[in-house]
Amino acid sequence: MELGTRTLGFFKDNEYFNKIADGYTLFGYQLQPSLKYYASEKIKLEAGVLLLKDFGNRKYRLIQPTFTAIYSTGKHTFLFGTLHGNLNFGYIEPLWDFERQLTTPIQNGIQYKYDGNRFDFQTWVDWQVMQYAYDPKQEEIAGGFTGNLKGFFFKRTQLSFPLQFTAKHKGGQIDVNDHPLTTLFNGATGFEITSHLSNWNDSLQQESFLRNIYTKNYFVGYKDHSFTHQFPFQGGSGIYLNAGADTRWANFMLSYWKGNGYISEFGGRLYQSVSTTVKNPGYIEKHRQLLILRIMKDWPILNADKTEYSGLTFTGRLEPFYDFRTGSVEFAAGLYLNFNTDFFLGKPKLRSR
Repeated sequence: MELGTRTLGFFKDNEYFNKIADGYTLFGYQLQPSLKYYASEKIKLEAGVLLLKDFGNRKYRLIQPTFTAIYSTGKHTFLFGTLHGNLNFGYIEPLWDFERQLTTPIQNGIQYKYDGNRFDFQTWVDWQVMQYAYDPKQEEIAGGFTGNLKGFFFKRTQLSFPLQFTAKHKGGQIDVNDHPLTTLFNGATGFEITSHLSNWNDSLQQESFLRNIYTKNYFVGYKDHSFTHQFPFQGGSGIYLNAGADTRWANFMLSYWKGNGYISEFGGRLYQSVSTTVKNPGYIEKHRQLLILRIMKDWPILNADKTEYSGLTFTGRLEPFYDFRTGSVEFAAGLYLNFNTDFFLGKPKLRSR
């Protein structure tokens, strides 16, 4: 049995002044202690609680128990309960907003992962809102899939083909409201090329400056399959092109987005063609064209077991972007403190009957 601790301190400032995405600040922390019991080599049970605190608010925004049953065998992993979600899903940002890790940290349902040599994928269902008889609200269900087909590998360069989609459904048959059913789909596919360079320079006897270079390019789609359409666009698309480099100083990624009537239930707000702002709720911008620069840096402070998932890490992100339509430059900046570790408590004794 182990006691696990997952802590995330966050500060994210969106200096946005456009009519599509609001500018605001997220500042607080998440604390998730849990007990882990290894019932066998293949079965692990985790139970705990997640607390989400926003600074400036005396109350916790979220206090929610968590429970996950995990069965792993070979290349297969099944999860029931609290999912390994958000960033662990592996979505691109037009399909899944990075900020959901800060604002909506929990997904509950079922999840299946397959980790093969040439192909890996995961699929999941998140039951978001339960409906009971005579309920005034609709039930809400989300689900999705992320997969990656690994192509040829030449020396240190690899080609892969990702496939991703999300789905959102609002409905039910035993509620007492007259809201129409909603069924939305978003998907993406494309190709990724990554070159892994040497991390050590023999001639200079020091760590190499350039570690990885890559390009990741996707075609993104949106489709409203509802019987009654409630959104300005029933279908849309986008092109999402990325080129990046991981260096000794920091990681850099340059992204280009061109959207046409694109809407996403879970995707980043900047990529939408429909406003999500408080002051401009009806604003529409069918054609979106953005150039985004991301600068990211991790500072490991305490590495408990020499893995990226354990210890204390400080992360900084700076994300300026240029809007081709308005000619304006806006930016977001973030600072994050991650502390992840497990403490061994001992082996539980089983009672004999």
